[in-house]
Amino acid sequence: MAVLSGIVKKVLLGIGCAVVSLCLASCTTEEYETGDGEYSYMRADFVETKTNQQGAFVSAVTDDGEALTFDSPFTVSWKAASDSTYRALLYYKKKSQQVEPMSVSVVSVPNVRKASSMKTAMKADPVQLESMWQSKQNEYLNLGITLKTGKPDDADLRHVIGVICDTIVANAGNHRHVHLRLYHDQNNVPEYYSSHVYISVPMKRIPDGLEKGDTVSFAVNCYDGKKERVFVY
Repeated sequence: MAVLSGIVKKVLLGIGCAVVSLCLASCTTEEYETGDGEYSYMRADFVETKTNQQGAFVSAVTDDGEALTFDSPFTVSWKAASDSTYRALLYYKKKSQQVEPMSVSVVSVPNVRKASSMKTAMKADPVQLESMWQSKQNEYLNLGITLKTGKPDDADLRHVIGVICDTIVANAGNHRHVHLRLYHDQNNVPEYYSSHVYISVPMKRIPDGLEKGDTVSFAVNCYDGKKERVFVY
């Protein structure tokens, strides 16, 4: 994770080019037609995946709640930490009970900050929203976005991404509605080409906690205007 300077570092999660490069896979989760080809049994799922003491991935739980144990520990070039859990997009082959991981791409997991705690002005530089959905177990709100990016003159410049909680309003029936917004600071990064990024917001990190029946709206400023979706917890 890139180190961010100044006040912004204290407020939000910064997503640098290194992280962007790990999130270029397709957002579609699909199962290929069964057959005898090399990719006949390949799948892609968003998961929570665990490493062992050597930093190799050994197991995962999909957003559908399916537990996967890998045939053998799987290592990656970016040096995963030992005994850790990662939010990730996992490509793997599955035939019967055998699970062979093919690649693990880390998904960014920002904290949710209250607007009242912000030390800097809200930034909502536009992005392209590709997808927004709620995981089946209500663990995450997920976004697939495209950032305009390029190699800046200052190598320390990075996009800054976060999630801001504007308000929490009481609804009828003692339920609450939480208003979230995507914080995005282009931070003088050139807009030469597009990079796709996934973000997963843990619903348990939403301020003051959520109870069954509460609703969450998530607003994203896009090049063609604001887009917003509402989810029920």
